[in-house]
Amino acid sequence: MDRYLIIVGGGILQIPAVNEAHKMGLKVVVLDKSLQAPAMTDADEKALISTKDIDAAVNYAKEFAETHHVVGAYTQGTDVELTVACIAKELGLPGIDVQSARDCNNKIEMRKRLAKYNIPGPRFDFADNYEQAQQKAEKLGYPLVVKSTDNSGSRGIRILNNENMLKQACEEALKYSFYDKRILLEEYLEGEEYSVDTIVYNGIVYPCGISDREFDYSKEFAVQTGSVTPSRLPEKIQNEMYCLMSQAAKAMGINKGAFKGDLILCDNKPKILEITARLSGGFDSQYRKPYSFGINLIKATIDIAIGNNLDFRDIVPKWIKYSKTTSPFPKAGKITKISGVDTIKNIKGVRNVFMLIKEGDIVEDYKHCVNRVGYIILSADSYEELKQIEKQTIETLEIITNDE
Repeated sequence: MDRYLIIVGGGILQIPAVNEAHKMGLKVVVLDKSLQAPAMTDADEKALISTKDIDAAVNYAKEFAETHHVVGAYTQGTDVELTVACIAKELGLPGIDVQSARDCNNKIEMRKRLAKYNIPGPRFDFADNYEQAQQKAEKLGYPLVVKSTDNSGSRGIRILNNENMLKQACEEALKYSFYDKRILLEEYLEGEEYSVDTIVYNGIVYPCGISDREFDYSKEFAVQTGSVTPSRLPEKIQNEMYCLMSQAAKAMGINKGAFKGDLILCDNKPKILEITARLSGGFDSQYRKPYSFGINLIKATIDIAIGNNLDFRDIVPKWIKYSKTTSPFPKAGKITKISGVDTIKNIKGVRNVFMLIKEGDIVEDYKHCVNRVGYIILSADSYEELKQIEKQTIETLEIITNDE
């Protein structure tokens, strides 16, 4: 009988998961609200359901499992671990505790749970509305960060130096929240940020690579401009980050599968900004860590999701190379010209080019990471060579809008 893996999410980052599942001899159900979602193309079965509609997703999975042999529920690179956990529980499949998934998905509950175990992070508070936020922001102190409760990709995040934009920030945060209509307020921590991938197996947290994140903080929004693997941090600090992730996994009750953190380094001490029970997004775990280390985090986590033993060969580095995701940032407006895409694809060291726009499309203001118009993935033997390839790529690619 065919064995099916239910993959929640049909975005571009799920394509490697679909391909890997097929290599493992599995058939794939892709669950997404759009039949035009990129990963739908190679799906064996298509479920037209929002990834955030947990009841509908669980009901579909239950009905599908009555006539098909479902062996696992899975996602990576997108914040739907709660949907996955609920499906797994309903079908009796391997998975994490539903409450743990819920708390990872909810930034307020995540902050509360980590604070209970004294895991280092920003001071925080939360509010039901703007009026409450005014009072609590005053006590917390500026500068601070206003966040949506349960979204990703920096949607609904705004950095404030004073109260002037607090009302708009609260409205934006509420707009991007799904299940929990509260507003998270956090102390603004200044420092470099890092994406930390780990895999938890039999309660042990295994290191799977740290990436240096690059941000544009010129405005009040947190827009990531790039990410480099491996991290250039000293080994001692990287080990401290992994130890912190191990403490966080225990605090959150995560004993299996992917566990990813966004960490910040303040005065040479790591603190946790966010955690989630999935692999990193941003083409990091999907493409760059395989390029940098020769590892296969998707296969490793699919194995865990379907009840197989972890194959440690999938997570032990085979080499060390540098890789980077970079993005073009054309001015906001209507795109009138795109040139150089085919040329950069032939530049040595350019591994993948994902352009999400075409001539005639509208480029929006960069208020969160999801507004980026494309992603270019590079790899090289050295960091210096990587920077040279990036410079050549950015200089070659031209995207002109009517505001220029």
